[in-house]
Amino acid sequence: MTFDATGLLIFLLAIIPGFVAQQSRHSISPRSVQKRTLIEETGEYVLNSVFIHISLVLAFRLVLPVFAPSVLPTLDDAFGQKKLLEWGWQHHRLVSLYYIISLSAGIPLGFFRGALSLNQPVRKLLLRSAPIQRLLIRMGIFSFLLEEPVWYGVLRQRSRDELTFVQIKMKENGGFYTGELKNFAILGDSEREKDFFLVNVFYRLSDREDYTRLTIDGVLLNFADVESIQVMKRPLPK
Repeated sequence: MTFDATGLLIFLLAIIPGFVAQQSRHSISPRSVQKRTLIEETGEYVLNSVFIHISLVLAFRLVLPVFAPSVLPTLDDAFGQKKLLEWGWQHHRLVSLYYIISLSAGIPLGFFRGALSLNQPVRKLLLRSAPIQRLLIRMGIFSFLLEEPVWYGVLRQRSRDELTFVQIKMKENGGFYTGELKNFAILGDSEREKDFFLVNVFYRLSDREDYTRLTIDGVLLNFADVESIQVMKRPLPK
């Protein structure tokens, strides 16, 4: 059994930078609640890696003639003679530097894709353009479907100056909680067991009573125990 260095090289270059980018993306943007196949996940990694390598190769071809003019001709010869592994071993420091940069480039790429996923500027641009709206209507496209859960789109914070307040009516005792929404779990709409956390909480037993502030850090509730939720968006106090 022989060790296949080419397969390892393809794995390191085609998968790992894309994996770093995907993890970076999900640090600011929630993962899809729909389970993806291994092929779909691997495809995301490969697409991220391809974008990273195209950008870096263009950048290296601009930089190398200035700082190391003899490297590019030898690399072109190695491509033509199919001796990339030998060339890589001879220039292992440059290859290591390239790989480290490709891993690091995955972080800002992931942040960029995460920001696009959250803000969806293309969708907003289409909705603001009257000619494009008329074209979409002629095509029979009257709205855009979202993969994210409905409740997530309602509750999530859309700007740094926005606060989300909720009034909760509980099922069993009919009591009411109201307060600032601090955290919640990302699950599909069909999942009832979703936790969420309120701070600055007030409580009343019935709608005929006044609210009383609770002297606690917060209240952890579950969607399964909730009968209804009223949502109020307010700007952050100056």
